[in-house]
Amino acid sequence: MKHVGLLAVAAIACVGILSLWSTTPPDASTVQSDGASAPVRQRGDKDSSSASAKYVAAIALASNAQDSHNPLASYVPKPGVEGRIELDRIFVQGVPLTARSALAARALLNAGLSNDEKIALARILGRLYAADNPTGHNADILLDLRSLVGDENKEVARSAALSFSRVGYLPGSDALLKTAFEAKVLDADDYYGELAHMAPLAPAGVQDELLSTMRASANAYAADILAGSINDDPKILDRYSAHAVSELGQLIGQSEPRFASATGDFGLTDAVRYAAWLRATAQIESRASGGDVDAAIISRLSMPGIDPRKITAYLLMPEASSMLSSARIGSPAGGLVSASHQYAAQHPGSKGLQSAAQEIGRRVGRSQGKS
Repeated sequence: MKHVGLLAVAAIACVGILSLWSTTPPDASTVQSDGASAPVRQRGDKDSSSASAKYVAAIALASNAQDSHNPLASYVPKPGVEGRIELDRIFVQGVPLTARSALAARALLNAGLSNDEKIALARILGRLYAADNPTGHNADILLDLRSLVGDENKEVARSAALSFSRVGYLPGSDALLKTAFEAKVLDADDYYGELAHMAPLAPAGVQDELLSTMRASANAYAADILAGSINDDPKILDRYSAHAVSELGQLIGQSEPRFASATGDFGLTDAVRYAAWLRATAQIESRASGGDVDAAIISRLSMPGIDPRKITAYLLMPEASSMLSSARIGSPAGGLVSASHQYAAQHPGSKGLQSAAQEIGRRVGRSQGKS
């Protein structure tokens, strides 16, 4: 599409140059005395302009042909859940990022849709927004989403607020979310969770404000998102200012996930949350100290009196492979594996712990080249 667009621009430029040439009197020194030459040049200009215009039209037709099966343009409004299901299907399958898609979405919105359809269409509008503005309608899309945030139907407003937030940080995005939260369009997890998604994309000064707000809220969901993003991609810390990284460390540090109080109760959800939190914390600590991430994790898991489920949770992570490869008898990593197995042996009735112990044993064997 971008290649076609460039060709079209070039063709339009050619038309402009040819038009200028045909309407500007030639310099006297270049005029020939042969009267027959002028009509020939004029005919050539006309032919060239006509050819260029046809070329531009052909490019436009080719561009439209690529979007000829646009599902959004052919959508016929259907009231209620049926329409929402179809629009959700279009969203999942992917909407072409073209002007036609944007115009079709806006036309549907202006034509009047059911609340269910507007919930789905808000998500589609958010998908059509992109930094390079491929549709040419980014500004209109944002205006439409802002308008939907004020919809009297709270579900429509929520869908629009979340879609607006996910386009990335824009000046005023945080204010829009706060207004939606105060109006009870967004609940606490919605609001603080979106701030967590937005934080690494915001300018340094705004990052501090967002992190401070999340820290004061003590919202566990936001902390999980922040920890998960660092665990998935440690380089995301490069997007934060030095002060923000410090604030981030304190925020995540105060949000350590807890396991169920019942001894021997090992839930996979708790395990995943804790493991992500642990590695994210170690990433931040090692960034400040210059130390090794695995060493920081082993040090924390080797603390006296630690809940053995925390050890088991981390050893199940794919990121623990390097640690397991060094889990020899007498080594720090080997001590963690032993502690995990001992705890599982103390609770033979816990299927979760037994399965975890078996998986860790298999992974230790694989990492050390044992069959």
